[in-house]
Amino acid sequence: MSRTRKGSSGPWWLSPAGTVGLIVPFTLALAAFNSDGHFRASWRTGKFLTSADIALFAAAAAVFVVGLVWPMLLRRNPRPDAQWPGSAEERHVRLTKAAGVLFWATMFGYISFLVVGAARGVRPADLITFITKQDAYDSPLRTYFAPVAGLTTFTQVGIAYVIVAALLLKQQRSAKVLRRVVLVVFLGLLRALFLSERLALIELAVPVVAVVFAVGTPVRRRSRQVLLQLGPVLFLPLVIGAFGVFEYFRSWVFYSALKQQSFLEFMLDRLAGYYATAYNNGALALQAAHGIPRLPYQSVEVLWTAPGVGALDLYGRLSYHISPTSYDTLLMQHANPEFNSPGGLAIPFLDYGTVGGFVFLLLVGSLIGLVYRELRDGTSWATLLYPLLVTGLFELPRYLYWAQGRITPALLGLVLTHWWMKSAKVPPSAAAPAPELQDAHGR
Repeated sequence: MSRTRKGSSGPWWLSPAGTVGLIVPFTLALAAFNSDGHFRASWRTGKFLTSADIALFAAAAAVFVVGLVWPMLLRRNPRPDAQWPGSAEERHVRLTKAAGVLFWATMFGYISFLVVGAARGVRPADLITFITKQDAYDSPLRTYFAPVAGLTTFTQVGIAYVIVAALLLKQQRSAKVLRRVVLVVFLGLLRALFLSERLALIELAVPVVAVVFAVGTPVRRRSRQVLLQLGPVLFLPLVIGAFGVFEYFRSWVFYSALKQQSFLEFMLDRLAGYYATAYNNGALALQAAHGIPRLPYQSVEVLWTAPGVGALDLYGRLSYHISPTSYDTLLMQHANPEFNSPGGLAIPFLDYGTVGGFVFLLLVGSLIGLVYRELRDGTSWATLLYPLLVTGLFELPRYLYWAQGRITPALLGLVLTHWWMKSAKVPPSAAAPAPELQDAHGR
């Protein structure tokens, strides 16, 4: 079986180190250079971030990047049977069937959302009121459609579906698959709009972008190579515009009566605030927890919030004086709960101390770097997994996305998909070459 061309790489901004290098320095600078007065006037919180905190977070990012990069220096000897199956008929059929299962599992989750909302008393008039008032700040919809573990959780399988579907579409066009992708993304859009859950759309869009631009036939045309290199610049207006639409419904109607700003000024300041306050909240949490022993929580949140475990309040019982709500209480007393991101670079130090935090970042970075190295070689499991990890790289300044329970259904779906696909018996001669990672120079 053929392997991915040696030395090929996806666009720089979708590589692990490229993504972190793109997002962390800029967002950390936003937090560092805005004054305490600006923090208070714009985001209603004091500035707790010190020069020592800034240096710590910068060093944390550097250590994380070291972990991301060193696997690329390894000499690879990929096993032929581990390669992406390409268009091998039996495996392609199985991948298509797996996509169907993932799609209907996602639909089950959204149907459960509707049933739960109806059981709690939501009415069509509530949706009409939301649309006419254009104000999600005081909307009761989030209460009506609050998640129910084990039911609405299935909506998160949609992440796995769009990854598998995008890979199928890269191999062969299918109107049916495309319609289903559009439907899943549209439902995520509704969650983002009506329930102020922007992440529901982000975690669908980012993996699709990763598949579209990182996996497939290398770009040959010079003009397209340049456009691929300039991806972040070209996507920036789209990202800002989408953020503006959601923020208009989420908070503009409320704050427009309080602030003497244009909507554009408000939107840009709000966008900066989500990142700046994340670093600031992380610094506040580190200062508040200094010298207080605690069990790791946010870095392994998926374990503490797992079905059955979360209901037992196991973390609160084992940690005695600290509970999962301690962070929320800290924000209510000293900061602004509206900006509640804990800061992804602060969490490891909060859970493991200074030395342990650096070790954690190095290990996590190394794991992601190894996955990306396998992706470059066209390994099938990494081709499925890496698009899921990219979302966490972009969200690193705000929180550790990979540690949250919301990715568990998608991860499980991808693992089962890979197992089902690889269990097909395909003669070596029937397997097609691995899909090459795109590179901005067509190499």
